[in-house]
Amino acid sequence: MGQIPEAAVWVIYFVPLLTGALCATVLRKQMISPGRAMIGAMFVAWLLALWVLSSVMTSHGEPIGYEAHHWLTIGNLEIAFGVHVDGLTGVMLVVVTSVALLVQIYSTEYMRGDGGYYRYYAYMGLFCSSMLGLVLASSLLQLFIFWELVGASSYLLIGFWFDRPSAAAAAKKAFIVTRFGDFGFFLGVLIVWTTTGNFDITSLNEHAETLSAAALTGITLGLFSGAVGKSAQFPLHIWLPDAMEGPTPVSALIHAATMVAAGVYLIARFFPTFEAAPESVHMAIATIGAITAIMAASMGMVATDIKRVLAYSTVSQLGYMVMALGLGGYVAAIFHLFTHAFFKALLFLGSGSLNHATGTFDMRKMGGLRSQMPITFWTFVIGSLSLSGIWPLAGFWSKDEILLTAFNHNTVFFVIGEAVAFMTAFYMFRAIILTFTGEYNGGEASEHGHSSHPHESPMSMAAPLLILAVPAIAIGWVNLNGGFGHLIEGALPEALREGHVAASTTVIVVSTLAALSGIGAAFAIYLAKMPSSEAIRSKLGPIPTILEQKYFMDVLAEDILVRKVLYGGIARACELFDQYVVDGIVNGIGWAVRVKSEILRRSVMGQQQAYSSLLLAGVLAAVVVLFVLTGNVLER
Repeated sequence: MGQIPEAAVWVIYFVPLLTGALCATVLRKQMISPGRAMIGAMFVAWLLALWVLSSVMTSHGEPIGYEAHHWLTIGNLEIAFGVHVDGLTGVMLVVVTSVALLVQIYSTEYMRGDGGYYRYYAYMGLFCSSMLGLVLASSLLQLFIFWELVGASSYLLIGFWFDRPSAAAAAKKAFIVTRFGDFGFFLGVLIVWTTTGNFDITSLNEHAETLSAAALTGITLGLFSGAVGKSAQFPLHIWLPDAMEGPTPVSALIHAATMVAAGVYLIARFFPTFEAAPESVHMAIATIGAITAIMAASMGMVATDIKRVLAYSTVSQLGYMVMALGLGGYVAAIFHLFTHAFFKALLFLGSGSLNHATGTFDMRKMGGLRSQMPITFWTFVIGSLSLSGIWPLAGFWSKDEILLTAFNHNTVFFVIGEAVAFMTAFYMFRAIILTFTGEYNGGEASEHGHSSHPHESPMSMAAPLLILAVPAIAIGWVNLNGGFGHLIEGALPEALREGHVAASTTVIVVSTLAALSGIGAAFAIYLAKMPSSEAIRSKLGPIPTILEQKYFMDVLAEDILVRKVLYGGIARACELFDQYVVDGIVNGIGWAVRVKSEILRRSVMGQQQAYSSLLLAGVLAAVVVLFVLTGNVLER
């Protein structure tokens, strides 16, 4: 096929953008056409992404040299835009376009009858082009622009049903919380400019070791803060579970495979720079990832909304990836990002299929759906087994590489990783048991024309589930001989390439036992009820409440920091300052002018005797002054 030309790479970005604009204008009054147009656009982007992957495989993952295009010069600042294509780019493009294409197909039925059908696909086009632009960016400034566009488009999609107060609040929360991380990212961009004088990603990575430790610490922590926001890491993880208020296909695309992976991709793209940073930076990244992984997994064990269970799972798995990157596991993190995208998208779309049949995401109102929804059931089980890390499914291979990285670097992180493996298997099979076994519990009133009577989803929704089940099973096999790792390590300098790392029998055995123990515990508690969940809860004291309240992080952030500290304290102080100082100065000046005006008004009232008196007083004052100055009165 040959190397892909640069123009074709740019088409990957522009096709969904232009199609989204078409959906928002020409096709807005046509019910079916926006979906079909976006499916066609993403199919074209997917084919071109495969061409990119083929090209970088030919070059063994090494960058394909496309020159950046100069756009603007302001003083010493030169702004150029270009595309950077290497093994990491090729993998990410295939992930984004593959999941996006299947989500567009699935959405045609899931969103059918919605009044904002055309708007949904317009937003989808904007998001997909923003994410693809982020992946292809050759400069840090260009990446930052697309980073912000991803945030803006995700805000629109999370709040798609803006008539719902919960959806509007979730969109605002996601946008505001990620701003904190993005502010740090922006500071990192400024530090890059002031220390290096350019924004080229390749140049920064090549010369990172020549920078001072202080500059590297500032740059890497700035970039990492952006990753913490976008990839929902502690303590900025609080936005992601609430973001489930958006349509389920949005959750599958944005919150399973693409947007939340942007933070992991950012660290991986600047991996040489992070590796050159002080060891304390590496430990901070690994620690944040480990804390996020175990906190989110523990919250997933008590959640009753199936989409929120999957959201906590996403946060936890992203914590896995960040932990691996902090420990130097570049290949392990990206390999898990790659496999996770497929089986987590499968699970999210499976939850949408359940909602389509029952009208609810509450697992307590489901039950007994195995026989009525066989495709959804079996694909959901496959996704859950893969996520749990059961051999030989995809998640087994990538999860064990992360655990192997932890095992080789830090025992504490390895223990945390195994605990997360147990929790992951437990909450996923808890969800399966509550959803598919027992008796049907009635569901809820349908929304958006969906029937609440249990039934299998139509083929336009079931087909993506069946397709995604294949990579959920087999996509992990691509790295059996280290081929995947070799491909994405082509993006790194030669010194940082580790090659294929042999598996550890200890890690495989321990992780498999952890996963099987989690599955067994779920069956014992929720199916056999030996012991029952109620009995266990009664013996755990406040722990279940703490987990259900999400470690009170929302209370801390919303009720204490926002409502009491910011609004009740800082905002009230600003209000008083504005009222008594700012308004006081303005009102005082007005009062002084009014008093002076009143005095002057009285001096020009048109009365002759008043003018004569003032004239006489002035003459007398002048005489006195002259007498004092010329009569040597002062000297005497």
